[in-house]
Amino acid sequence: MVLFQVLGPLEVRGRDGVTGRPAGGKPATVLAVLLVQPNAWVAVDRLIENTWQEQDAPASAEANLKTYMWQLRRLLPEYDGGPRIEGRAGAYRLRVGPGELDADHAEALAREARAALADAPGRAFTLVKQALQLWRGRPFEGLDIVADEAVERLGELHRRLRETLADAQLGLGRTGDAVTTLQSLAADDPLREDVWARLMRAQHTLGRPAQALTTFHRARRVLAAELGVRPGPELMKALRSVHGAAAPERPRRELPRAVEPLLGRDRELAALDRALTGSAPVAVVSGPAGAGKTALAVSAAHRVSERFTDGQFFVDLHGGEVTVAAALDRLLRGIGFPPALIPSDVDERAALWRSELAGRRVLLVFDDAADLAQVASLLPATGPSAALVTTRARDFSLTGARAVRLDRAPAPLERVA
Repeated sequence: MVLFQVLGPLEVRGRDGVTGRPAGGKPATVLAVLLVQPNAWVAVDRLIENTWQEQDAPASAEANLKTYMWQLRRLLPEYDGGPRIEGRAGAYRLRVGPGELDADHAEALAREARAALADAPGRAFTLVKQALQLWRGRPFEGLDIVADEAVERLGELHRRLRETLADAQLGLGRTGDAVTTLQSLAADDPLREDVWARLMRAQHTLGRPAQALTTFHRARRVLAAELGVRPGPELMKALRSVHGAAAPERPRRELPRAVEPLLGRDRELAALDRALTGSAPVAVVSGPAGAGKTALAVSAAHRVSERFTDGQFFVDLHGGEVTVAAALDRLLRGIGFPPALIPSDVDERAALWRSELAGRRVLLVFDDAADLAQVASLLPATGPSAALVTTRARDFSLTGARAVRLDRAPAPLERVA
C-alpha cells in the first residue's frame, strides 16, 4: 500500500487511513527531506539547512526539529510495530517498506514493464500506464528543498516510462500512438538524439517517409542552434535505415587515369603527399591554364588513394559553371542518398554532406574551382577525409590548406588541364 506520494505535491496516508498533504510548512519540508533518502540516516544539519533556507536558522532550530519529528510521528502509521521515524545522535531516518513510496512503486513497475516488453507488449503497456498514472506533477512540487539529484532521477524515470510506452505501442501495432508519444518526448527534451531517431523510425513504420525526413532536419536545426553540433551517429544511422541511404556496396572510384611519368614535379608531389595524409588534409593547386594542375592533382590523388577506402570523387567545377547545390547533389548521390531525399535548401544540403562525410574516409578532388565560395561547402569539416582543389585564381586562399603554385608545365606530357 502506498503511504507516501512524492510524484507531485507531497501527500501522506496517515494513521487514520486518510491521504492528504501534511499540515504546516516546516514539518512537511522535514518529511520531504527524509523521503529523498528513505531508510537512510539524514544529518540534523541537512534537515536544518533545508528547513530554514531563506533565513538564518534560529538558535532553537534543533529543539524545533524535535517538535516537528514528534508531530510527524503522531501523523504517520507505525513501521513493523515500531516508530516510523527513528533518531540517533545527530541524525534521523524515516522507515519506508516495499511499495509504500510511490516513486519506488513506479520504479518496480518500470522494471516489470521492460521485462515483459518483448514477449507481452500488452502487459507492458498496462504496467507502464499504471506507473505513469502515479505522476501528479513535478516531484516534490511546492516544497523548496535541496533535492535536485532526486528530482532529476525521477524525471529520468518518467522519460524511460514514456519510451517504454512507445515501444509497447509499437509492439501492439499502435504506431500512430507511438508517434504521438515520441513527438511529446522530443518536444520536452529536444536535445536527445535517441528520441528523434526513434521518432523517425516510427514515422517510417507508419508509412510517412516525408515526415521522417522533416523530423531529421528539425533535429539537425535544434542541435546546431542549441549545442553547435551536427547530428551524431545514431541520428545518421536512423536516416540511412529509414530511407535506405546506405553507402553503395562498391565505393566510388572516380579518379581519372594518371599521367605517368609526371616529369619535373617531384617536389610538388611530395608536398601534396604530406598534405593529403596530414591531420588537416586539404591542399590547393593553383596556376594558369595549361600549367598541369589537373595532372598533378590526379597523380597525387592516385598515390594516396588506397588510404581512402570509402571512395574517391573527382568533380569538375568548370571554372564556376557548376553551382554549389549541383555539386552537393552529385556528391550525396555518390554516397548513396536517394535523389528524392536530398534537401532542396543548399544550407541543409551542405550540413547533411558534412555530417555524412565526418564518418567516412573519402578523397575529394575538385578541379577548376572559380573561387573559395564554390568549394567552401564541399570540403570536409572534420574526420579522416581529404580534399584537393585546383584553381586558376591567383587570390584563392583557404586557411589551413597546403598551397602549391604552378607555373607553365615543364614538359608537354603534363598538359592535361
